Amino acid sequence: MMRQLRTTIGLLLLSAAIVTAASGCGAKQKSPQEETNTGTSVPAAGEQTEQASSSDTTKQSIHIYYSDPDLTSLVELNQEIEYDSPDQKVSAALAALQTDGSNDALSLWSKAQFLSSSVKDGAVTIDLHLPEEARLGAPGEMLALQALKQTLFQFDEVQSIDLLVDGEAVDTLMGHEELPHPFVK
Repeated sequence: MMRQLRTTIGLLLLSAAIVTAASGCGAKQKSPQEETNTGTSVPAAGEQTEQASSSDTTKQSIHIYYSDPDLTSLVELNQEIEYDSPDQKVSAALAALQTDGSNDALSLWSKAQFLSSSVKDGAVTIDLHLPEEARLGAPGEMLALQALKQTLFQFDEVQSIDLLVDGEAVDTLMGHEELPHPFVK
């Protein structure tokens, strides 16, 4: 189990490094073109910079929802994510949900393993694995579901979320809260 968790975290970190490297490479490739095409015209260079960032990766500041230390309420923090497709946008938001925000903002999803996520016509499907250490009591499960919904429903393109556990539509996530299939905005 721990090896699988380490592998998943390692793959997430590797993916983030690749995205970061790719965005850096794209910016370097655009710079000589900007200098050649625009000369000293600052507005035109600014326009091309916006186009370059939209064709490579997009950075966006989003709200991520965590728990307070007592598992009684959600804590909202802003975090910047990078993506170049709707699927990667959801994956980046899920990865952000798995990291603690600060001393008083704890991740409710840190021990869960997101196996896959996809977006099709506004419907997000998330397949996850919940090891025993990722299971929470009723209040924690309720907050975890609220954190997930509030994080993903802030995106205009997300209209529904279907949670699968190990590829199956289950009645409850951790044995307490019923799961509709799907959650609808």
